[in-house]
Amino acid sequence: MTIHNHIARNVGAEVQQRIDALKIGQKMQDLPEELWHPSFRYYVKEDPNRKGGPNLRMIRLDPEKPSLTVTGYIFNKFVHPIEDRFITVREAARLQGFPDEVQFCGTLTSSQLQVGNAVPIPLAQAVLSAVAEKANTLSMHEIRALSLFSGAGGFDIGAEQVAVGKTHVCPLVAVENWNDACATLRNYAGSRIHIAEMDIRTIASPLDFWQKQTGLDAAPNLVYGGPPCQAFSQAGKQKADDDERGMLIFEFVRFVSELQPEFFVMENVANLKGVAGGALLKRVVAMFEELGYNLDMNVLDATHYGAAQRRNRLFIVGCRHSLGKISLPEPTHGDVEGSLFPLKPIQTVGQAFERLPNALFSNQSTVSNHTFYQKEYSELL
Repeated sequence: MTIHNHIARNVGAEVQQRIDALKIGQKMQDLPEELWHPSFRYYVKEDPNRKGGPNLRMIRLDPEKPSLTVTGYIFNKFVHPIEDRFITVREAARLQGFPDEVQFCGTLTSSQLQVGNAVPIPLAQAVLSAVAEKANTLSMHEIRALSLFSGAGGFDIGAEQVAVGKTHVCPLVAVENWNDACATLRNYAGSRIHIAEMDIRTIASPLDFWQKQTGLDAAPNLVYGGPPCQAFSQAGKQKADDDERGMLIFEFVRFVSELQPEFFVMENVANLKGVAGGALLKRVVAMFEELGYNLDMNVLDATHYGAAQRRNRLFIVGCRHSLGKISLPEPTHGDVEGSLFPLKPIQTVGQAFERLPNALFSNQSTVSNHTFYQKEYSELL
């Protein structure tokens, strides 16, 4: 099978020196001072206020641990555990749980952002499995789903992996206005999911839109998605609902309001809980409750559900009052205090990268034979 998006960036001599000097688990501050980036040196040595921190978080990943959070900006920060290079888009996609069959379209920067912005697929699968469990008790065997803010399809791929008893999730329509992300999802799932490349704000009637896209009279059973979170993230400017990206959270509420699905799942950054002292989240929760939904809400760590990265995301799952309530899933991986059953070991970077071929470098255009790593990571330490 061809492995797409597995190209390592060439770097300058100074950056390569830092990479070569980093040992497993080490960061910029662990390097000899002469190798520090000037902004890091200023932060550590000269900045009296230490405001914001340095703009370099270089770290060599530990193959025996999960990675730190994958974002669209880790590709000059996450160093491969064994090889002296930054990780590739494919390796980051492995940390997010994407199948190797997914080919990310567009420029390198676009591909990086598509991977970094996605919901970790094992986490999406776990949350949507909780919805399917409820549907299964109601003898609802096909959950017709509408995906909003779909990106490259992290939620949708996770949805397609759900099977609980006779119940499965069937994403029928995905709405996304990012051309490259639409191309990525269309290439992978276009035969199964209709990809509507458009701005959600232009959809005046969600029900008319759904009926036109699917040919169905009934509304979807499930609406899920993660409204753009840059306005809420700690890495962003945190303008919240003053930022148009923050306002899109109310587009999600609008679709739930007008479609009245049996279930919905909304995902966002954990920091949404702190925006405006929690007022924004309380407002959104109150709106969902007024629409007639029982809610469960919590911040979930992706490592607890089989992803090889530490990534905390806020999930709200809603179930119509008349149908009862859905609880978010209990952890399946890790050492979690109070767990009622044995948990699987947390997935590691080494496990995520297993059996990947050697990466091409950006100045290489072809490779005749991919050679696989012949030794376990532990043998190389």
